[in-house]
Amino acid sequence: MIRTLLVGFGFSATTFHLPFLNQLSEFTVSGVVSSRPDDVAAVLPGVPVYASMGKAFADQRFDLAVITTPNTYHEVQSRQALMNDCHVLVEKPFTLSGDEAEALVALAAQKQKKLCVFHNRRFDGDFLTLKKLISDGSVGDVKRLVSRFDRFRPQPRDRWRENAGPGAGIFWDLGPHLIDQALQLFGVPEQIHGVVQIAREGGQSDDSFDLTLFYSNVTVQLGSSPFQANRTLRFELQGTEGSFRKFGLDPQEDQLKQGLTFDNGQWARDPEEAFGELATAQGANIVPTLAGEYVTFYRQLGEAVSNGATLPADGETVIPVIKLIELAIESAETGKVMPVYVNMKGNN
Repeated sequence: MIRTLLVGFGFSATTFHLPFLNQLSEFTVSGVVSSRPDDVAAVLPGVPVYASMGKAFADQRFDLAVITTPNTYHEVQSRQALMNDCHVLVEKPFTLSGDEAEALVALAAQKQKKLCVFHNRRFDGDFLTLKKLISDGSVGDVKRLVSRFDRFRPQPRDRWRENAGPGAGIFWDLGPHLIDQALQLFGVPEQIHGVVQIAREGGQSDDSFDLTLFYSNVTVQLGSSPFQANRTLRFELQGTEGSFRKFGLDPQEDQLKQGLTFDNGQWARDPEEAFGELATAQGANIVPTLAGEYVTFYRQLGEAVSNGATLPADGETVIPVIKLIELAIESAETGKVMPVYVNMKGNN
């Protein structure tokens, strides 16, 4: 049993992590770090609640710390967990600088502890479908990929993700996912161009971005807008033999919000009306979406912590994501296309 310390008890903790920690037998929540003990007690009666990580580690030993706090705390809290000989799962973004990411990976290696980043969207069903179409040559040689995560949120909200401050804004929120998926497919690009904007009236942090990743034979366009009220394009893949288009988002997030359990027959399954379409010279065909695998992410994490298996998103493989975010921000500030000098350390 993996004795787990859940750090933070907001939306991310209760929606994306607690269901897996509660429903998978490999894990047990042995403590929570939160400033809202009553909220924790209502959901996890009898589980100790601590005001700080220091108090938690002073009171008992944990095998795994799951860091779900605001972005500015990820580096310092991951470091604190590693220094207390604890494996780490940290929410994205991994850190707010490439130097911090490299230092944490080095510390984890020194302490011989697993350091995982919650890039759960490596396990989205639509992304797994896209990977399969690329690997089996369904569109021939890939030439272009559009990957978007649009929403309809035309009015800013008063919350830390949308207020001013380090690590706030939609780019730090969704950019890591989209960049990481591109790296999983194609590796590190040769050049990057970024446009990062505050498009909503009264906005305090960026709410819109468009990135272009340039490879020798492939162009990848990533982006997010808060003004898409229509059906949302998720992926458009174009190649020498055809193209694939997929609308809508992976269902697992909404299902987690609804409290759907993993034994439900609809768990992680796209409805038929959300399936993508593959078009070639021979005609067009509907492509059923593969089932998403967030449960697989957590099971792989459990195997890594318990038996030393490969992590689902090792921190070392996420270093280039953070460095590309830094380059994209520099590109947005200067208006220049930036050359990329990032070595891919690994690719799960």
